[in-house]
Amino acid sequence: MDETESYRRIIATLKGHGVEFETYTHEHIHSSHDAARVRGTVLEEAAKALVLQAGNGLVQCIVNGHRRLDLKVIKQLLGERNIALAHPDKVLAASGCTVGSVPPFGNLFEPPMPVYCDKDLFSREHIVFSAGSHHHSIRMRAEDWKTVVKPIVVEIGRPA
Repeated sequence: MDETESYRRIIATLKGHGVEFETYTHEHIHSSHDAARVRGTVLEEAAKALVLQAGNGLVQCIVNGHRRLDLKVIKQLLGERNIALAHPDKVLAASGCTVGSVPPFGNLFEPPMPVYCDKDLFSREHIVFSAGSHHHSIRMRAEDWKTVVKPIVVEIGRPA
């Protein structure tokens, strides 16, 4: 799956669930700060999607743009000592997307990966995220995203 296919698959999935959403097409972005500026949204709504190598498998973790992933908590949660950000080549192979453009839809990847989400993601009504490319973003209700993705909601974030 490439970035364009990933974007189309997300759109089709959201439409299939009858979910309302907004799309953004914008200049190339890399950071949550740049994304918020370009999208005209707030950093607290940003949903950062991180892919981690956990033992022999991959997991996806989602945290707000203004928070950081707490690796110690993830290690405890998964019972794994060796957890780190996945190598960019593995992220691309698993998601079809480059680092920084990975959408928070690990359930749509082939094979699907478990999605862990920081509970703070639901402190705001909406989330906004990269939708499979550095040029496309989607904004939607956080609860709708939760219904579509069915993440494991835990406290995995900490202040940046």
